[in-house]
Amino acid sequence: RMHTKEEDLAKLYEVLERARSPTGLLTVKIGEMECGQFVGKIKPDKDVERLARKFNLDDHVTSRLTELVVRRRATKEEDLERIEQHLRYCKRPSAMATLLAGKLLEGEVDELPDLEEAEEIMSKYKLDEDARSKLREIVEKRASERKEVLAMVRKHLDTSANASSMLCKIARPLIDGERLPDPPERSRKQSAGDGAGAGSDNRDRGRGDRDRGDRERRDRSRDRDRDRRKGRSRSRGDRGDRH
Repeated sequence: RMHTKEEDLAKLYEVLERARSPTGLLTVKIGEMECGQFVGKIKPDKDVERLARKFNLDDHVTSRLTELVVRRRATKEEDLERIEQHLRYCKRPSAMATLLAGKLLEGEVDELPDLEEAEEIMSKYKLDEDARSKLREIVEKRASERKEVLAMVRKHLDTSANASSMLCKIARPLIDGERLPDPPERSRKQSAGDGAGAGSDNRDRGRGDRDRGDRERRDRSRDRDRDRRKGRSRSRGDRGDRH
């Protein structure tokens, strides 16, 4: 690789500085050179630089993403778009970008999962920062079955008074690959009962208002009768005085 000697050496210095076992990593990188996968130090891609500025990524991560777009030119746009989606919902963007780029470069996954449906859930249920981070992780870990898993998440959030708290509660078993049971039936019945109770309360209030109105009318009628009786008594008294 005489034609890329300088770039290769610059890249080796960069990666070996951070290596826990420089000798072992050097052996790996030499193997990458032999099979044509090694990418020397090159100027960062403009789209990578934009991503690095947006999430304040360090130089090592920027270099890793540059390697990604060089080795996966055919899927560059999709790779960077998906990485950006995931970085929006994590607390340590540099670490996450390194992890995701590594999965793609090392062939652990062919593509990163799309977060579009998860973002709809985040918006609909007004999830807080922690819950959004957990939902992103759920989608990443259960990428192959994310449609089914997200449907399960929706079902649980629909029956919860605090969607963010519920999401954080169910996140761990979902991340670990477990299947959640359906939400308790009593939650739905209770919700329906709450609605029925509200209607009953309204009917009770209506009857109470009518009863009060009837009592007020009876009171006014009694007052009028009392006034008439008093008036007749005074009239008889006046006639007696004149006689």
